[in-house]
Amino acid sequence: MTQLKQRLLYLHSRTPDVFSNIIALNLVEPTKNATREISAEDPDWPYQTVHDAIVDGWQIVQFPYLQAPFDDRELDVLGYEFILQKMEMIDE
Repeated sequence: MTQLKQRLLYLHSRTPDVFSNIIALNLVEPTKNATREISAEDPDWPYQTVHDAIVDGWQIVQFPYLQAPFDDRELDVLGYEFILQKMEMIDE
């Protein structure tokens, strides 16, 4: 059975600019065995910038919080997080 489902893409970029390079990503598929792992090591990501994902049909549903720049190595923050969605027909 084919259903319209939401795919989620979490992209972490170096700056809040959509043309900034991606430093980590997590693709969440609408399946029972979807992963929760953010990858910061995969050189074969499908996108190099948030803009690349937009061109491929992804829609931004949340922009990053625009916090003041800081240099604190003890904070567990990974870039600027964009959350994108794509609605697609998925076979179950």
